[in-house]
Formats: sequence, structure tokens, C-alpha cells
Amino acid sequence: MVSPGELRLIDTLLEDGAFEPDISDDGSVSYSAVAELLDEIDDDPAAVLERFAARGVLADEFVSKVYVCPECATEGLQYTTVCPACGDPRAIETTVLEHVCGYTGPESEFESETGYRCPECEQDLESVDIEKRLQYSCQECPESFDVPDDRLRCRECSSMFPPLEAIERVLYRYTLTAGGEEWLARQQAARQTAAEVLEERRFETEIDTTVDDETSRQVHVLAEDRLMGDRRIVSIHETPATETIDEFCAFAESIDAHPVVVTTSGTVEADVARRAENSELTVLTFDESGEGTLEPEYETTESVGAHRPGLFERLTAALEVTGRNGRQ
Repeated sequence: MVSPGELRLIDTLLEDGAFEPDISDDGSVSYSAVAELLDEIDDDPAAVLERFAARGVLADEFVSKVYVCPECATEGLQYTTVCPACGDPRAIETTVLEHVCGYTGPESEFESETGYRCPECEQDLESVDIEKRLQYSCQECPESFDVPDDRLRCRECSSMFPPLEAIERVLYRYTLTAGGEEWLARQQAARQTAAEVLEERRFETEIDTTVDDETSRQVHVLAEDRLMGDRRIVSIHETPATETIDEFCAFAESIDAHPVVVTTSGTVEADVARRAENSELTVLTFDESGEGTLEPEYETTESVGAHRPGLFERLTAALEVTGRNGRQ
């Protein structure tokens, strides 16, 4: 199913050209322009974009990568280092002195009022007697080391873990493909055709509009005959799947409307076809050849043969379904 919000999103790309990822100061990533176009029932913006890219509707161009906390999924991790012995982050790079007597320690241990003095042999030292180098010292344990261990720290839950344990996410710039433009035109034409057919039957129609139940929901087409108390809602699909059609039919029942599903591929899942055998659901195929029409015949995913319309479909072809008040 392509939701009204998703169709709105793809349509916007015809003018805007591309959707870019937004990276905040704390490293979190979002597609704010996409989120504004989608409805509450739609998936996460990134998931929607990835799905359309996989279908060839959108093209994805690499932008950058971000890493996500494996504990709480927060984006924007902070690099730090830790002591390889105890794992404490208080591994501080310090200047280390080594005396010819063999003692090695932080420069602060050698400092005296007159210069340097070895804390081990208690000799006053000349510069020729000592060797200076940078080394890490742990403030939690007595360990000193040349190279600390790398860690990433989550800004949200404070977890620390090796970089390879972070979840990598690739950020893309999304644009509309030539095939995507054709796909969009087909979905929009199917939606427009459904609205026009209903208007011919004296329904007042609205495209991409909100229908209120216990919660608000966007629908592709809302058609109402206020005089006769008859209402239809239309959903545009490529290949209608059972789960989404079940949800759509339940919503239609909750608002006292007849559900109409238009497939732009001419194919539906077998369970959807069986459900359409009675008056609970109308399934139609958008035939874009010529001027574009809605036909009551379609194929199922379990058979390459055309679906044979039941008695109800033959009598109520092209949206001529019986309304709840008995009117056709």
C-alpha cells in the first residue's frame, strides 16, 4: 500500500528535487522535511525512504555515516579512550620521566623546589640524567601505558563500548528516479479516476483528506452522498496485501463507509480476492491504457489466471456497489 502521506512525499520531490538528512549538533539524524509530509500512521521517515529506494522509485546517494548506541539506539556517539587494564576513562596523557637508576614515573613525582629529584634514589637530577616521553597514566589504577583502548560513549545512557560494537547507519540523499515519476503518475491517475467515477454517481469527493473516527486518518479519496447517507473511502495500492486491507476495512466499518481498493498492478493477494467476493469490499484495477479506467477484474498472487468476478462484482462493476441504505 502507498499511504496518502507517502504519495504526498513522492509528489513533493517533483518540485523540491531531493530530501537531505539533517544532522544536529549532538549527532542525531533526521529527515525533517519528510516527517512533515507523512501522517502519524506512516513508518519512520528513514524507513519510508529506504523502502521506496529499494523499489526503484527513489535513488539514494551516499552522504555520510553515523553510529548508534547498541544499548538505547541513540545517534551521535562521543569518542573517548580508556585504561586497557581497568576500563576507566580517566586515562590521562602525561609527561613521564625515566631516571638512569631505572625508576619511571609522572613528571610531577620528580618535581622539587630546586628542579628535579628522583623519588626512588633521592638524587638531584640534571637534564642529562633523565629521559622525557609522553605516556598515559590511569587515575583509577596504577597502570601506565603508551596506547589507550578506544571507546564510544553514548550521550544518552552513558554506555561505553568498542567502536566495532556500535550500529552503523548510512545516510543518503534521496531523489526521484525516472521510473519513480512514472510510478507517481500512475498512482495519482488511479486516485483521480476513482474520484471522477464517484462524482459521476453524484458523490461529493475529496482527495487526500482527513476522516475522523476515534483518531484522524488520511484517505486517498472520501466520497459522500449526504442526501442518501452513503459514504465510500478509496485506497490506492500496487498489490493489495491481506494485512493492510483488513485494517482498511476495519476503519471503513468504524466510520460507516464502504471500502474500495484500487490496484495499480492488477494483482491482489488471494485472501483479498476472496474477501471481495461479498459486499464487504470492492476491488478494482486501474487500467491506464487509453484514457484510464477502473475495471472489476484482477489477478491474484496465487494464480496467473484472471480472477473471475463473483455475482456481486458482475452486478456492481466500476464502483456500482450497493450502499448501506440500499441505493445503487
